[in-house]
Parts: sequence; C-alpha cells; structure tokens
Amino acid sequence: MVNCNKFLRWGITLRDIILKPVQENLCLFICFYLTGLVLIILPVVMHHETLLKTSFFTWIFDIYIICLLLQLFPSKIKKWISILIAVPFYILAIVDVFCYKTHDAKFNPEILNLILDTNNREANEYLAQYIQPGLFLTPIGIILVIIILHLLMGRYKKYLVSKLSQLRLGSILKSITVLLVIVSIVLSLPSRFEFVKILGAKSKTDIGEHISFQVLNTPCNNLLFGMKLRELDKQELVLLLEAQKQVKVDSCSFEPSEIVFIIGESYIKSHSQLYGYSKETTPLQKQRTTDVGNGLLIPFTDVVTMSNYTSHVFKNAFSLKSVEDDIIGKASIFPVLFKKAGYHVTFISSQFFNNSDYDVFDLSGGLFLNNASLSSMAFDCRNEKAPRYDETLLEYYDSLKIYNRKYNLTIFHLIGQHIDFYKRSPKEWKKFQVKDYQDRKDINDKEKAFVADYDNATLYNDYVVDQIIKRFEDKDAIVIYMPDHGEGCYDGGHKLGRMPKGEYSRNILENEYDIPFWIWCSKQYLENHPQICQQIKDAQNRPFMTDDIPHLLLYLGGIKCQEYQEKKNLISPIYDVHRKRLLNGEADYDSIISRE
Repeated sequence: MVNCNKFLRWGITLRDIILKPVQENLCLFICFYLTGLVLIILPVVMHHETLLKTSFFTWIFDIYIICLLLQLFPSKIKKWISILIAVPFYILAIVDVFCYKTHDAKFNPEILNLILDTNNREANEYLAQYIQPGLFLTPIGIILVIIILHLLMGRYKKYLVSKLSQLRLGSILKSITVLLVIVSIVLSLPSRFEFVKILGAKSKTDIGEHISFQVLNTPCNNLLFGMKLRELDKQELVLLLEAQKQVKVDSCSFEPSEIVFIIGESYIKSHSQLYGYSKETTPLQKQRTTDVGNGLLIPFTDVVTMSNYTSHVFKNAFSLKSVEDDIIGKASIFPVLFKKAGYHVTFISSQFFNNSDYDVFDLSGGLFLNNASLSSMAFDCRNEKAPRYDETLLEYYDSLKIYNRKYNLTIFHLIGQHIDFYKRSPKEWKKFQVKDYQDRKDINDKEKAFVADYDNATLYNDYVVDQIIKRFEDKDAIVIYMPDHGEGCYDGGHKLGRMPKGEYSRNILENEYDIPFWIWCSKQYLENHPQICQQIKDAQNRPFMTDDIPHLLLYLGGIKCQEYQEKKNLISPIYDVHRKRLLNGEADYDSIISRE
C-alpha cells in the first residue's frame, strides 16, 4: 500500500512536471490549438479532403514544444517572447485561411514564392481584388475572434486559472491533457524528424525523399519549407552564374535580321478568337492569319506551359534544360547564347526592369532578371522603369532601337491580362460590359464584370501585340508569341486566380496551362526562308511544352552549340512528339486530359 501511494505521488509529480509548460502558458496553448482546429477542419469542409487525424496530435506536439521553450525565459521577458511568437503565428493562420478562400489551397511554398516574387504594384492590385468586407464573414473572422479571446484570456489569466483549479474534475482534466501530450509526442516525432531532415537537406532531390502531408501540415512548417527551397535556389543561382561563364557557341549563320520573342501574361487560350472564342478579343491577330501581304501569323493548337507561375516559367523557358532535367543551374540560358553569338539582345518588360534596387539574389523570383551579373551577361539593353500600360513598352523599344545592330533579338515581356484585369487596359478599350454576357447563366453579375474586364484586357493586348508586329513588317523578321501561363476567370466554376502546384483537374489545365502560341513571319522572311516557313506550318498541331522554347529560338537564329537538341526543336522534322509533358515536373498533362 505504501509503495502504491509512493508510485501515485511519483505519477502526480511527473504529471505536474509535464503539465507545467501548459499551465504557465495556458492562454497561448488553448488559443493556438483552437486556431489549429480551424486550419485542420477547413480543408475538410471546403474541399471534402480526407481528414488527417494525426494532425490533431501534431498540433498539440508543436504547441507544447513552444510552451516548453518559453519556460527557458525569465518571467519578465516571457510575455514579450510570447507576443513575438503569437503575432507571426496568427498572421500565418490568417494567410492560410485567406489562401483557402481565394485559391482553394493552404499556404505553401508556391504561394510563398508568389508573395516574395510580387512587386509593390502587383501586391496592391492583388489585395484590392480580394479584400472585401465580406471576407471577414469567412473563417478569417473565426481567427480574429480567437485573437480577441487570446487577449481577453491573457488579461484575466489569474482568474481563469483559479477557476479551473476549483473544478472537481480538475485533476482528471490534468491527467487527460498529459495523456494527450504523451500520445502527441509518440505520433508526431517521426514526422518532425523528417522535417528536420528537410531543413538540413543539401539539394531538392534530398528534400523529395522526406515530403509528406504529415510533415507539411502547418503554415509554419510550410513557411520554413518555402524558405529552405529559396535558399537552395540561391545556391542554384551560383551554379547558373558559373555556367554562363562557360557558354560556348560553335557557329552562327544569322538567319533573319530580327527575332522577336513576346512573352504574354495570364492568357487564357479559350478567350482568344484564334481558338474559337465567341467574343472579338483578337481581331487583329485573326486578320494576320490570312493577310499574307503583310506577313503571315500561324497559330499553334496544342501548346502548354510547364507551370502556372511566372517565376517558374522564366526559370525553365530561358534555360536549355527541360523541366524534367531538374538541375537548371548548370544550363545555359538562351539570351546569353544569342549575345555570345553576336546578336544584340534587348529585354523590355512591364514587370522586371533594370534597376539596382531590384538586384535580388534569388533564382525563383527574378532569375537573371534581378541579378546584375547575369543581366549583363544576357542583355545589351533594358528598360529602367515599369509602365502603367503595355503600349508604353513600344516607346521604350523606339528609344532603345538606336542601339540595334545588324542582327537583333528583342524580348518583350508584357503584363498582359495579369490580375487585376480592370487595370490592364485604358478607358478607351473598355468594349465589353456585363450586358454582353447574359448567356452566361453559370455566373452572377459581379463575376461577369470580371470576365468583361479580362476580355477587355485581351482586346487591348491584341492591339499592343499588333503594334509590336508593325515595327517589323518591313524587315526580315520573325515574331514568336508565348504567354507565361493561363488564368482562372470563372470558366467552368466560380474560381478567380490560379491554383497552386498540385491542383491538376481538367478545368484547371484548360484554363491555366493551355496557352495560345503563334509565330508570325514578315513578308521578307516568307520570301527569304521558305523552308523554315514550311516547317512552321507543318508543326502547327504538334504537342509542345514551353520549357523547350530555347531550342526553337536557337534554330531560328542559326545558332549551333553543344546544348542544342534537335528533338526539342518544335519545327524540326525529328521533333519528339511523344515527349511526356510534365507540368511542374510531376503531372502528365496528356494523361490527365485523356483520363477526364
């Protein structure tokens, strides 16, 4: 009996030791866990996703570790450390709920990249698009209520603790809490060890071995994971810089005098007249498909982007490595090859411009566009400020073309139909109105207004692109048009904006990954290069993914180098039409389309 009492006392003592971090940080523990419950249940309610039951315990484990760490600090500064932890915690929780509300996905590394790669202009427009009074009636409002509860509990902490201690079931509650903590430790340690391995990984290949839903099941983990990926991207940039120093061109026949590469933005293929859209959004492009007197525009029918994020597209579409090759950092980028071959290379962008304040040393965001050393290797001329509308890029080109030489590569990067659509076209281009979409019974008037704004932006884009072409009509010129990705704009559902990596339904693929793609040849080009023009026509219906665009550009420029691969050149007779088009290097586009 004495031994039993002794063991009981030891048990109670051990229970109290385990419980002490929770008791002394009770407000934080309760409110953090309530927040965790919201984030666990939200995807189940909104997406009918499978409930990951272990998440209930991993949240207890993570919060308990926070409480345990707080015990290391003296009581005088513990309060301030708690605040320093609570503020970013609740911000991440709100961001996570916001992502579910706007993008149907939790906060993840892709969204982190999108946030960090967005300039002030884009960020302001994005927030203006989504932040509305009704947003606070969503689960975001629940998080705000929990924050208020946390503040009130902190103020009346002593009263709360005394009341809990007076409860008859207080001892039982303590024992249950300790039991939950112990179970959470047992269930959570494996996934948390895996997460530690991720943070210590030396390559993205190493990371891939440890990723799972159990590992990345909280906004904090996803934030740290995203930061780790960006750290690895920086290392990749060092490799990329070294690779450009080793670039060698074997020969160059300088085919046309002018090669123009236009990169559009957020262009939904099904909103183009060239591909059967009922609204007249691309009348000028459509006219150029038959107006041979001023050159010929040849639209391609089966082209997809490798990613629905601009930064990923630039990273892959400028490199001679394909998306499945993984190590982009060891590859040459095509503007460096063109410049090395003797072409004058100009880059004119609405989103990236030559400004020392934007010399960001990261690969995912700006690639060479934001790095001074890489930029100087790749380009001879760049614009130094961002325009309000894309047509201002024409003025930039007109002012920079005095530096052109006999052979030139000019790259235009438009803001196109980037969200916020209303701001993408001047007032005089607001042709489409809500009344023009009365046949769209699947969406309400507010959503029709967004569609109208998108189509107006597409119509204006048609004008800008046509004005670019006009500047090369009297030259031996070829123009390639390729948007970075598509967009979500209420086609097949009440969805606005792009979905994160990992979402691959047929509807998402058709709106965000299918893109318009065309090549325009001037009259001189048609006469001087009839064989290449025939090759372009023969390739119109071939399946293509835009990470291999550099091989087409090198061929058109007459550049030969060791990294050029004929089978990746879209218009080559030996082009590999059976290549798997892996979106983000993971999802087989053609398999998903054929399956659904």
